[in-house]
Amino acid sequence: MSFWSNSALEPLRKFRFQIQIGNGADDIIWWAKSVTQPSPDVSMGEYQLINHKIKFPGIVTWSDIDITMVDVGGKGKEFYKKLTDSGYSFPDEKEDGMIKEQYKEQPFVIEKLKADGSVVETWKLINPFIKSIKYSDLDYSSDDLVEVSITVAYDSATLT
Repeated sequence: MSFWSNSALEPLRKFRFQIQIGNGADDIIWWAKSVTQPSPDVSMGEYQLINHKIKFPGIVTWSDIDITMVDVGGKGKEFYKKLTDSGYSFPDEKEDGMIKEQYKEQPFVIEKLKADGSVVETWKLINPFIKSIKYSDLDYSSDDLVEVSITVAYDSATLT
């Protein structure tokens, strides 16, 4: 039976989502344009038993997620400040490189929404950290919106 034959069912829409970094209502990244959902990849091992190959699951690896945001009124700078407030510290004379701290106080979630705004599913990233930040190019010959793209790496994710 197809979903369109049952009027009670509503398929999820790609444009109904929100990203939240933190616990408050002000921590929703409303200017997010797109986000890739978390996706696990299970490695596979196999061994041969006489003339049969037996396959078995191995280690789960979670793919990085990419978030593209429109830079609305300097929100790219606010987002960068949110990152530094959420666990990044710059090196001093004793340390080399940046330090990852877990987002215990700043949860990172992606929520899928229904038409009425209620949450259908929630992805919660476990131990996320920003892997890269890319600010879009500036160009006099274009009237496109300025964007900020970030790549987030994480250990695992839960879907509720």
